[in-house]
Amino acid sequence: MVQVKLPDGSVKQIEGRATPAMVAAQIGPRLAAAALAAQIDKRTIGLDTPLPIEGEVNLRILTRKDPEALAVMRHSCAHVMARAVMRLFPGVQLAFGPTVEGGFYYDFDLEHALNEADFPAIEAEMKKIIALDEPFERIDEPRENALQVVRDLGQVYKIEHIESGLSEHDILSFYRHGEFIDLCRGPHIPKPGAIGAYKLLSVAGAYWKGDSSRKQLQRIYATAFFSTEDLDRHLK
Repeated sequence: MVQVKLPDGSVKQIEGRATPAMVAAQIGPRLAAAALAAQIDKRTIGLDTPLPIEGEVNLRILTRKDPEALAVMRHSCAHVMARAVMRLFPGVQLAFGPTVEGGFYYDFDLEHALNEADFPAIEAEMKKIIALDEPFERIDEPRENALQVVRDLGQVYKIEHIESGLSEHDILSFYRHGEFIDLCRGPHIPKPGAIGAYKLLSVAGAYWKGDSSRKQLQRIYATAFFSTEDLDRHLK
């Protein structure tokens, strides 16, 4: 049995395997509907992350009111953007797509020279993807299975990253979003419907893993907020 301590000081005793989403549902339907992510002892996790089966944890459910939830949403928006780019341009190789101060970016390797004239089409495709509101599904795979996944996807940068950068990891995680699958540690929001407003900002060059001796990739910088008002305020 695990004792889940909530921010208000109350404690829920839970038997068996549980997730933050299940705890949020026990607290109430309004919180369950608003929940986007969670924190265990100040570590941000997805709502689908299993809680310990025994001991005690401090759990905080994150909603759009929490600054930490904004970073999780932006990372999910980076996946939406990458999925849109892959839909629009053939032969895209994926690199990394983290959050940064004020937004996020994703690095791509593709023949087409990305420029700001492509932004309306990419943003329109993102809108279609968000409207589908398909869930972000976490998939954990043993190392050799993970390598086979990225080989089947033909993603050469992900293959190299597993073989070198993640050489000490026995279990690796992916996130599936519709037809889009990406090697990613997460976390993500449950569904992209929580993405309120987004905007692609610029294109820049970026070397693979910051190494100037490696191939130069194309980086799209973007940002996202839970509301159009917040986006407009940021852009001003």
